[in-house]
Amino acid sequence: MSEKQILINCGKNWFEFSKSRTGQLEYCGKVENPSRLNVENYQKLASSAYFSPGYYVFLQDGLNCTPRIYVSLETDVSDKDTFDFLLHVGALLCAVEARDSLLVGELYLRRKMSFDKFARLTQFIIEPVPAEILFSLLFGRMYNIEENEISLVLAAAKKKLSYKFESETLEQAFVRCFKENKVCLTLPVVGMNYHRWSPYSDFLDGLAENLRAEDLLVQVEDLSDEHYKQQMDVTAETLKELEAGDIPRIVVYNKADKAGLDDIPRIREHQIYMAAGQECGL
Repeated sequence: MSEKQILINCGKNWFEFSKSRTGQLEYCGKVENPSRLNVENYQKLASSAYFSPGYYVFLQDGLNCTPRIYVSLETDVSDKDTFDFLLHVGALLCAVEARDSLLVGELYLRRKMSFDKFARLTQFIIEPVPAEILFSLLFGRMYNIEENEISLVLAAAKKKLSYKFESETLEQAFVRCFKENKVCLTLPVVGMNYHRWSPYSDFLDGLAENLRAEDLLVQVEDLSDEHYKQQMDVTAETLKELEAGDIPRIVVYNKADKAGLDDIPRIREHQIYMAAGQECGL
């Protein structure tokens, strides 16, 4: 195996970059046979931390790692833009590999200045999930987001959606694309609660027409909210409409500490009591 110039290790996965003689950084993709790699004589750099595992009720193995950067001794990555990009792109690669659309979007926004300087590379890296990223950013944040804040993601998503702006809305493009393709979306409970969803009822109905939950459902509730029981009733009714009312369900009660419960996390049959904000999760 020929010597790689730049490698980024993300848990079990390895990703390769190269740098041309003219200084052009290129993304070579995921390494197919990482067991054959030998990085003993490489420079080792620690990448940036990017999120707290305490934010998650369940953390995928692919995200439970600290990316490491390995640079061959003959490769120069000392210019600021290249170094900054490599420092932060490992987290982005982890999130894309895990198909965590919201985390990809949040990471892009957090390091936008660095990623935009390598726009072509960044678009290529997020190419598997740009439509999902755009959906998560539009409907999963505490405040509305402007187009100029996510121009790189928006351009990639419109291409993936085959968006026909002259004959359909963006919401209609989502419905069409998500019906034709298997997608995985991540959305936060808090961000979802921020939006008034009533104007999007037709949009949600369209998304749900061919939706069927399978195997197991996990329902997350804010135990500190005095109206959580009413919200559970609404969720139960929605699951019935989706023909998922009989699917086995685990109910996760978050913020149990603020509701006065001690000894958490606590498990009772199909109920879990936890406090993610205190990193008291599962």
